[in-house]
Amino acid sequence: MAKGSKMAEKIRSNVDRVRKQSKTDLKSVPPHRHCVICRSVIRIDADPPICSNPECLAKHSKNERSRKQLSVLMYIFPAIAVLLVILNVTGGGGV
Repeated sequence: MAKGSKMAEKIRSNVDRVRKQSKTDLKSVPPHRHCVICRSVIRIDADPPICSNPECLAKHSKNERSRKQLSVLMYIFPAIAVLLVILNVTGGGGV
């Protein structure tokens, strides 16, 4: 539980520090994005929203492949189900 209390104390001290800063100090952060894998700061115009870390690149590629496969399956399975229902209703397509 000591680890949680240390984390809570760090959060409180960071919040207090930010509250003490003037509003102009807070506006000085340039526009940026965060890497979707490791959350590090990247340029705002980075097309794949990932940093230059090879581990992030590999994980992003793996996630994109999985997402594309899931998208294809989300169309194929309902199409097969509809085809089976149509075949069942029409008597199996046989004579």
